[in-house]
Parts: sequence; structure tokens; C-alpha cells
Amino acid sequence: MISLRKATTLATLLASLHAFVLCQQQPPPDRVILAIRVSDPIRIDGQLTEAAWKKPGESRFVQREPLEGAPASEQTEAWIAYDEDALYVAVRLHDTQPDSIVGRTARRDQDSESDEVGVGIDAARDKRTAHYFVVNPAGAITDGTFSNDTHMDSDWDGVWDVGTNVDEGGWSAEFRIPYSQLRFPKRDRYVWGVEIYRRIKRRNEDSYLVLHPRTDQVRVSRWIEIRGIEGIEPPARVELLPYFTATGKFLEPPAVHSFNEGRDDPFSVGRKYPVNVGADAKIGLAGDVTLDASLNPDFAQVEVDPTVVNLTAYQWYYQEKRPFFIEGSNILRFGRGGATYLNDFYWTDPRFFYSRRIGRAPQATVTHSGFKDIPDRTTIIGAAKVSGKISDSWSFAALTAVTDREYGRVDSAGVRFKEEIEPLTFYGIARTLKEFNEARQAIGVIGTVVERDLRDPRLKGILNNRAASLGVDGWVFLDESKVWVLTGWAGASYVAGSTDRMIVLQRSPEHYFHRPGAGHLEVDSNATSMIGWSSRVWLDKVVGNWIFNAAVGAIHPQFETNDAGFMTNADYINAHIYGGYEWYKPEGIFRTKGVTAAIVREYDFGGYNIGESYQLRLFGQLLNYWSAYFNISHNAETYALPERTRGGPRMRWLESQSGYVNVSSDSRKPLYGALTTAAAKGKSGIWYLQTGLNLNWKVSKTLSISGGPDIYRRHDPAWYVWTQPDPLAAETYGCRYIFGTLDLRQVSATVRVNWTFTPKLSFQLYVQPLLSTRTYSGIKELARPNTFSFNRYGEGRSTLTLTNSVYTVDPDGAGPASSFNIRNPDFNYKSFRANAVFRWEYLPGSTIYFVWTNEKVDYETSGRFEFGRDMRTLFRDRPDNVFSIKLTYWFNP
Repeated sequence: MISLRKATTLATLLASLHAFVLCQQQPPPDRVILAIRVSDPIRIDGQLTEAAWKKPGESRFVQREPLEGAPASEQTEAWIAYDEDALYVAVRLHDTQPDSIVGRTARRDQDSESDEVGVGIDAARDKRTAHYFVVNPAGAITDGTFSNDTHMDSDWDGVWDVGTNVDEGGWSAEFRIPYSQLRFPKRDRYVWGVEIYRRIKRRNEDSYLVLHPRTDQVRVSRWIEIRGIEGIEPPARVELLPYFTATGKFLEPPAVHSFNEGRDDPFSVGRKYPVNVGADAKIGLAGDVTLDASLNPDFAQVEVDPTVVNLTAYQWYYQEKRPFFIEGSNILRFGRGGATYLNDFYWTDPRFFYSRRIGRAPQATVTHSGFKDIPDRTTIIGAAKVSGKISDSWSFAALTAVTDREYGRVDSAGVRFKEEIEPLTFYGIARTLKEFNEARQAIGVIGTVVERDLRDPRLKGILNNRAASLGVDGWVFLDESKVWVLTGWAGASYVAGSTDRMIVLQRSPEHYFHRPGAGHLEVDSNATSMIGWSSRVWLDKVVGNWIFNAAVGAIHPQFETNDAGFMTNADYINAHIYGGYEWYKPEGIFRTKGVTAAIVREYDFGGYNIGESYQLRLFGQLLNYWSAYFNISHNAETYALPERTRGGPRMRWLESQSGYVNVSSDSRKPLYGALTTAAAKGKSGIWYLQTGLNLNWKVSKTLSISGGPDIYRRHDPAWYVWTQPDPLAAETYGCRYIFGTLDLRQVSATVRVNWTFTPKLSFQLYVQPLLSTRTYSGIKELARPNTFSFNRYGEGRSTLTLTNSVYTVDPDGAGPASSFNIRNPDFNYKSFRANAVFRWEYLPGSTIYFVWTNEKVDYETSGRFEFGRDMRTLFRDRPDNVFSIKLTYWFNP
């Protein structure tokens, strides 16, 4: 037995250790920076000649990289001052090797791979949100926001000023941050949070005023305080940003069709010159509340989306790039607060709000054949957003938008038709989040509404006339040290429409209610609405070397958010347990290393196992700053996902093994890169291999080139082709589910050229060629449900012939089953996409863009892959060219 003395000693040691850990997790209580009020103007030139910078500055910087906890290798001093209009931060960055300071010119928010200094300001002092401002010795800047303590988002572009200077003793930076760029409520005295960090690129050294250990997923909550700010008023924030765009479209005519009768396309005259004007406004309302509004907003993208060959039944998710939606979007994020280290393992959150639904391409098609004039996006009549804080711990946001009715025009042998393809639509989104006890607990709500004015009877069978969703999320830290956190959300959805529309929705790839043999599902042909729910809960350890994360989530079969949000599949349950250990102190050849493992299970609401995976992850960084990541998975035999049969009967999917490897080199070098390889092989005969190389070449201080090739090969013995109704196919519920052996070959490359003349004047070029072929062989049908067994056409009594790209199938030869035709699904797809952008910020917040977009697409019903021939064909085709000018002017009256 343990004696009382030993027990007392042990308890004392444990208590001391716990107290020590708590001290390490919080900044010392004396870490306060006193802001100095100035009356004389401060010249933002990086010279640090003002009197405010002559007193001793804050210099207690600590390394995070490469030697965590060690003093910074070079001295850094920082000062903070303020006046009635702005906050000023000065930083002196001493360097014993000034000739080795790295300062490359880069456009805004581009990683310049340089020395740099950054300032973070938590003006709301909620210990979760902040703004950050970064500059390198050449004056290249980055800015953005923090949310949820650690999440950094560079989409926010503020209007602020900074000056830098390099001399024989190092370099200096002076920041001027107007109060109009920060959000804070009125106070007699202000206490803000601050962090300052420095990077010395040649040493890969990052040092901070407040160390946030690599083992801890926390940042803003540990920043030290700025005190001494008083006698200032939150400004009346009014910003106007009118714009003007002019575009020249030089389009190639489409291929010849039977309805042409030798005529040119009347809608593709070769040249179009649309012009547009509008304005955005940002107005500060009461307290920390801001109204963003747009009149005839320009929601076109300056940068193009990448080309994607989508072989799945699901829609593709594209990132938002439109400024109105990305600015302040962190307030609308749902379900991911509190925990900062969440893993998903095949789970994809159904999004309640996906901003690219607003202004999307029209969803309906025209019914007449002929020359077509179809708009590529829906016109947004107007949009407005209100966001801010009701109190220090209570935030909210609301967004509304109205999109116009859109029409498609058709010319069929000289006869004109005009058809509505998108109705007048209203979108409404509201979000609020209340935090308690210094963000140890929180609860939030999100709601969305979509209303469509469906006047055309045809559209009533295609679109929901009404959709709504409501979600509740939150988190709770389970201990005083904020090591363990429980995060979760739950929500419900409602959609309504005609009976025809509900049938289409129930049979869509997101739901597949018509799956034969799925006893928990049924298509309700009388339904005029659908209600469903979804939920997810995580338990996460966010502090320490030991890693743990577990989660369980479910999406009810009738859950549907694709009107205002985004989701791919319902009828889905996912759970995982993930854990491991990470070492962040150099040992042997490794600077850092880690090992983790995970178990993942997936089910449908019928209780069938549709996924089971066991994973091992290894990762490490060598002393020379090369790094590697390995993931090995064993995927057990289960039932296949419903997508495999496109809503057909259940099919078994045999076990497989997969792996992923990423190796990257030292980014300090002029030429560095990363090699990525993913591979899999299964008992079903499936295999794939994908290899990508991404190189980054820092040609000079102003020019960089990045990109590389990507090669993808896939062999899949059971890829869905077609469903053929046949009452004689009794074993498969009156339909023949037809598959083929898919051989996919795809080669693509991306190239990005960034040429930055000054931090405010830059040129960017993006180029992406892509070749993709899909060849099918071994056409067959599923023999029986719940198996991986097939009847191959052309064997036994069945016959299979191919004539003029059409397969004729007789499943039983001379038997009673009828023959049928299916189109040969082989294809050869080629595309080339280029986008060039010249940016000039001619005044603070005011920018002119010159944009060129070049695109060509070639499609053949042939699965032959011949690289040389395909490239010649691609570059022989004449492209569509679009030239645009966009001018914005920022007013701050």
C-alpha cells in the first residue's frame, strides 16, 4: 500500500506539475504593452525617427521554430502608439547579417518566402477574433482575419499603411492601422489583445511575443494586452467602392449541326462588348455593426476556376472568389467553433450556406433544339449584409440577395424561342453566436430561406419553390485548462414544391430513394415537401503532444440543403476514433515527427456497413527542412456506396489497400517543390495511381514561377454505365444495372507566373492544359444484389456488338429478353484554360484590373489516348478570348 506521506508527496508533485502546465499555457500577468498617445504626425517610412520610438521597446521574443521556447536569435523591439485616428506599431528588427535579409517583392497576400514581421490586433478583446497585418523588407503585404482562435483567413483586404527600411543594422517597419479597419465598441479605456511575430527566412526561424506551442491549438486567446488607449471614438465607418467594367468577348462559333442549314450562329457573332457599372457600400451602424450593400454588384471572378473532369454523380464544390461574399465570411461559418483540430475521415459537412448558390448558372435548360444563347450566370439585382457584435461575446450576421429571372434564347432554323430557365429568387441567411465564460462555452444558430417565384409551369417540376434550414451549434471546454473540448451541431431542413419536383428530388443522386431492397427508403409520389435532419459531434484534445479526436455524425435521408447550401449525399452515418503522438523537439535526424492511427466506420440508415477503414499516418521533418508524410489504409469489405449503382440495388465492395505519400523540400532554396503520390489496389481488380509534382522557382526578387504536371491512371472493374428497365430481370428488381471496366488516363499541368513590379503593381498568369480519356471494356450487368457478381455481355448466350458508337446488347441471345442499345461511353476530353491578370492599386483601396481569359475545349467520342495527337488537336482549335477592364475607386468620406 502507498503510505500517507508518499501519497501526500505525490499529490503535491502532481499539483505543482498542473500549476506549471497552466503557467506555460498562459502569458505571464506582467506582459502588457503600454500604448503611447502622440500628437505630432508619424511619418510612415520605416525610419523610426519619431520620439515615440526612442524609449525601450518590448523585446522578449521567443522562438516557435526551429527551437521552441528558446530566445530569438536576433533582437527585436516593438512599440505601440496611437492618436485620434489610428493605431501605430513600430518594430526594429536587428540583424547581425544584414546582407542575408530576404525581401522579395510580391503581390498582396502572396507568400513571398521572405523575412517578415506581423502584427495581430484583437480590438474586440473577445480572445477569438482578430485582424493581422504582415510586411516583408521589400514592402510586400499580407493581411487577414483570425476566427475561432486559430483560423486564419487572408480574404479580408484592409486599407492601411506600412513603411519599411533596410540598413546596416537590420530593418524596420512602421504600421499605421486606421480605427476604421478595426471593429470595437466604445469604451472609456480600451484593452486590446496584441501579438507580434518575426520570421528570419534563412534560418526558418519564427519568434513571437507570446509563444503558442506547436502542441497547442490556441492563438488569439493567449495574446498579451495593449493598455493605455483612451479618449478615442469608434469612427463612423463609411466606405464607398463604385466600379466600372468593360469586356470584349471574341467567341468561336459552335460545331455544325443539322439545324444550322449552313447559317452562322446568330447569337455568337464573334464579338460582344458588355459594359457594367455599380457600387458597393460599407456603412458602420450603431456600435460594432456594419452594413455591406451592393447596387448592381459585379460578381464576376477575376480568377477562373480550375478545369475538372467530374466522373461522379455529385455536383462539384468550387471555392468562393467573389469579394462581397468572402469578406467577413468567418461570421457565417457554422458548426466548427471551439475545437481547432477537427478531422473528418470521409465525412463532409452539409453546408447550410454556400455563397456560390447566389448568382449560380441557370438550373433549367431550354426544350427546343437549335442555336442557343444561355447566360453563364444569374444576374444579382442586389445584395446586402449586416454583421457585427451585440456585445463583446455576442456576434451576428445576416445576408440577403435577390437574383433576376433569366431566359435562354433558341434559334431553330430561323424560328426564335425564348424560355425561362431561372426564376426570380430571394435568398436570406441569418447567423448568431453567443459565447460564455471567456469562450469556454458557446451556442449559435443559423437559418436560411430561399423563395422562388415559379411562374413557368415547367420550372415547377425542376425546382423547389421554397426551402429553409435551421441549425444550432456550439461547444463546451470540459476542463479549466481548455485541453478537452466537445464541439457539435444539429440542424433540420425543409423543402417544398410540386409532386413532380419532389419525385425528382427523391430520386436525385443526393438521396436515391428508389434504391430497390432499401427497406428504410421509399419514393412518395404524393409528397409536396420533405423534412430531414443532420448532426455531428466531436470530442477533441487541443493541447499537448498526445492527439485525440473522435466524432460521430449522421445525415438523415430526407435532409436537403442544396438550395442555399451544399451537400452531396444523405442517408449517411460516419464515426471515427483518431489518436497519436507528435514530437516537436529535434531528435536524431528529425526536427519534428509524429505517428497517428484511425478507425473509421460508415453506415446508412438501414444499418448496412458501407465503409470501414483502418489508417496509419507517419510524418516528419528532417533537420535539413525536408519533410515527408505517409498514409496507409486498409479498407475492409463492405457494401458499396449508393453512388456505385446510381441508386440500384446494394452491391458488395471487396477489400482494398491504399496509400498516400508527400515529400517536400526546403522552401528556403531558390528552387523547391513537393512530390505527391496516391495509389490503391483491391481484390475487386480496382487500382489507381496518381502522381503530381509541384515546383516553385524563385527566379528573382520580383519573379516566381510555380506549377507542375499531374498524371492519373485508374482501372475500375465496375464503373456504372446505364440502367435498362426489363421486367425479366427479376433478380435485380426489374432493371439491368450495366457496368463496364473503366480505364481512365488523365494528364494535366498547372503553371502560375507571378511577376510583381512593386507591392501595388503585379502581373499573374495561370495556365492549365488537361487531357483526359475514358475507355470502357467488359460491358456487363450486376448478376444479383448484395454480391460483386456480374454477367458479362458477349459470353454465354448473350451478345454484344458495337456499331457507330452504339452498343447493341441482347442479354440472353435467343431467349425472351429484348435487346437494347446503349451509347458507347468512351470519350476523349481536352481543354486549355489561361487567365492573365494585371493589377494596379493606384490609390489605397482603389484598383484597376486588366484581365485576359483564353479557353478552348475539344471533345471526341473516342477513348484513345495519344499525347502527341491530343496536344496537336488541342492547340489547333481556335480559342474563345475574353478581355476585361475593371476599375474601382475607394471613397472614405
